[in-house]
Amino acid sequence: MDTGAKASTTNGVTHAGNGSKIELLALSSIVVTGNNPRRALVIEELVQSIAAHGLLQPIVVRRRRGARYELIAGHRRFAAVTELGWTTVPAVIRSDAQLEAPVLGLVENLQRRDLHPTEEAAALEALVRVRGWTTRQVACAVKRSQAYVSKRLRVFDDPLLAPAVLSDQLSISAAEELLGLDERTRNKLLSLAIEEQWDRQQVRAAARGKGRFAANHPEREPGLTGRLRKVRLELRALRADQLTESDRRELRILFQDLAIMGRAPTEVRAPIFPPLEQSSVGSRRQRSK
Repeated sequence: MDTGAKASTTNGVTHAGNGSKIELLALSSIVVTGNNPRRALVIEELVQSIAAHGLLQPIVVRRRRGARYELIAGHRRFAAVTELGWTTVPAVIRSDAQLEAPVLGLVENLQRRDLHPTEEAAALEALVRVRGWTTRQVACAVKRSQAYVSKRLRVFDDPLLAPAVLSDQLSISAAEELLGLDERTRNKLLSLAIEEQWDRQQVRAAARGKGRFAANHPEREPGLTGRLRKVRLELRALRADQLTESDRRELRILFQDLAIMGRAPTEVRAPIFPPLEQSSVGSRRQRSK
């Protein structure tokens, strides 16, 4: 699990390079306070994303009296895993001293050009979600435009774009090109961008409706390769516990057919029984009458 710092594990507990610890905490031990800047949590897409890809970023908590913890950052993630029925969740445990420490290190990190998206997401979340900075304050501190910071936050907040960026399937600059699209179009282009490994320019052209995505460009029916790719991606996203007995039966038949096709010869062979001569066929018909 990448938290943006080099981690080591001792006795089953992961220690981040900044002295924080990552542990699996019981959801029942975590207290959610009212200081979350987001009042309404929309988590439907995030629930689906976590169910398919797992939790890519731990929540952030601090210790309270007894065996209790206060949720500091990751309210949507916490709500999503609760919705999924998880009993435990990976959490970064920070002390009060760490939470009150100067933010100079975070600001310096955000000024780096070689910053990994996971590190950038953690730093932005710490400044905006935990310390309550505005995007304007962050932009001034890191000497970037407010639009730059806002777009980054929107990407890391998106339940579809964030997993793709944090798992290095799509660059963050390419993901930004998809922000202004409606959900259906964004999902379609995101799948294509990952599958075909598009760069930012290709994503931008698709998002702006250029090339094969132009409005007057005829939509080509997908060939066998495209249809097979779609089925393969759909099967890859399935979990065993989602399959019914009917699904399993159809999959077994499909695998049997694929095995037969895989063993079939690729060259054209002569038929085992040659066709009958036309004259003999005609004479047989005459006799049958």
